Amino acid sequence: NMRSYITLAVIIVFVFIAAGNGKQNIASNRLVSDVSWPNCTLTLPLGETGIVGINYGKVFTANPCLTKEILNYRVPSVYVNTAYPGISYGQKFQHSPRNCSANDTSCLAYNYGYNAGLYDINHTLRLGIVANRWWLDVETDNSWDNNVQVNRKALEGTLDAINRFAGSDRTGFYSSPSQWNLLTGNWRNGYPAWMATGSTDEAAAIKACSDKSFTGGPIVLTQFTPSLDQNYACIGPF
Repeated sequence: NMRSYITLAVIIVFVFIAAGNGKQNIASNRLVSDVSWPNCTLTLPLGETGIVGINYGKVFTANPCLTKEILNYRVPSVYVNTAYPGISYGQKFQHSPRNCSANDTSCLAYNYGYNAGLYDINHTLRLGIVANRWWLDVETDNSWDNNVQVNRKALEGTLDAINRFAGSDRTGFYSSPSQWNLLTGNWRNGYPAWMATGSTDEAAAIKACSDKSFTGGPIVLTQFTPSLDQNYACIGPF
C-alpha cells in the first residue's frame, strides 16, 4: 500500500504577507501534511496547510475524524478514494445523473463515480468543510474493472461531480505512474498530479518533480515515505 495508511507528515508551507506593501514572502519549507482515518488517535501538530482523507479507505465511507484532523490546518485540502467495482454496483445508480441502459457499462461506471463524488461533497457540506484542493486517489488497493476505458468513465464521473462543486482548477489526481497506467491505460487528461514515488528519500521526491507526469499535467506534489508519508510541494506555495 503506497500510502501505508499510517500517514503523518510534519510539514508546513508558510505564507507571509509583507507589511505595508502586500507582497508575499514564501518560506523555503515545502513539505505538506497528509493524514486520514488511521491517524484518528494521534495528536497532530498545527500547520499552515495539509491534506486530509475524506473516506474510510473506500468510496461511500467516511473518515470518522475528518473534522478533528482538518481543524489542524489553516488551508486544508482533501483527497477522496475512487473505484469502480463492476456493473452490478453501477446499476444501483442506473438513472442518476445519466439515464443508462442496464448493460451500458460506460454509462453505469460514470454514474457510479459521479455519485461517489456527490457522497464526498455532501459529507463535507454537512461538516461545514471548505477545501483548498480536491485530490482523487487512484490505487489498485480499491476495486476496479478490467476495462481501463470503463475505469476512466468512473473517474470522469467523480471528477465532474467535484468540479461542479469545487471548480476544475481545484482538482487533481493522486497515484503512482505504474498504478495509474494499469488502471486507466495511460490516460493523459492534463490534470495536476500528486505522485507517489515509493521512495523513502526526500531528495528523490524533489528530483521526481522533474519526472514525466502520469496525467500529462503539472506535478504539484511528490510523496515519499521514510516511515510515515510525507509530500514535497513541487509548485509552491501549495
